Amino acid sequence: MLRRRLRLAFSDQDQECPRCDGVLDRYGDHALVCCGGDHRVRRHNLLRNLVYHAASAANLNPELEKPGLLPHRPVFGSLYENGKSIGEHDASPSARRPADVYIPRWRAGPPAAWDFAVTSGLRMDALGDSLMGPETITTKYEDFKEHYQDTKQQCSDQGITFIPMVMEAVGGGWGKSARCVWSELAKTSALATGELETSTSCAVMLQQRLQMTLHRVNARSCLQRFGG
Repeated sequence: MLRRRLRLAFSDQDQECPRCDGVLDRYGDHALVCCGGDHRVRRHNLLRNLVYHAASAANLNPELEKPGLLPHRPVFGSLYENGKSIGEHDASPSARRPADVYIPRWRAGPPAAWDFAVTSGLRMDALGDSLMGPETITTKYEDFKEHYQDTKQQCSDQGITFIPMVMEAVGGGWGKSARCVWSELAKTSALATGELETSTSCAVMLQQRLQMTLHRVNARSCLQRFGG
């Protein structure tokens, strides 16, 4: 973690990544976005679980990966709008689960679906966007999550507020939608404990735990690839 923070090299030269066909650069940037191994799934699940427990402590009665929120897709053999055929798994009612964390009642209103993702400006297809500003990557990925397979609209049709919870893999910053959730979640936690003056510190501590979790998984991914 300190090596990445101080931009110290893990090796003397770039090498072949042992988990994919890519180039593992000496600073470990590739390790954060590598498609091989299990670190991306592990990173996602650890972040999701931390937020789930925080929502539970705030008496929001969250549910993990709640099925059946969206109507099933057409039957096997039909087509997507882009002309691609779908399989039986895609047509099942439980195939789509837009809520990594489902909140039955959010902000005294309809239920909410929190959908987590970690993205990075180090991806080859995102390097140009990362030069435009510190929030460009998370904002663009929030938009992608909302429009992919029309998820936000379909959730809205079912009376659910879809909220993309996007984190940046290098610095640990969160997108705008997630930051709004942290603020509201902190207030709810303070109300649950009766300590209203601690709402700001609750939000800060939660984000610190999430960032430390991110960096631990990133460090583990680097160690796996550099043989540490």
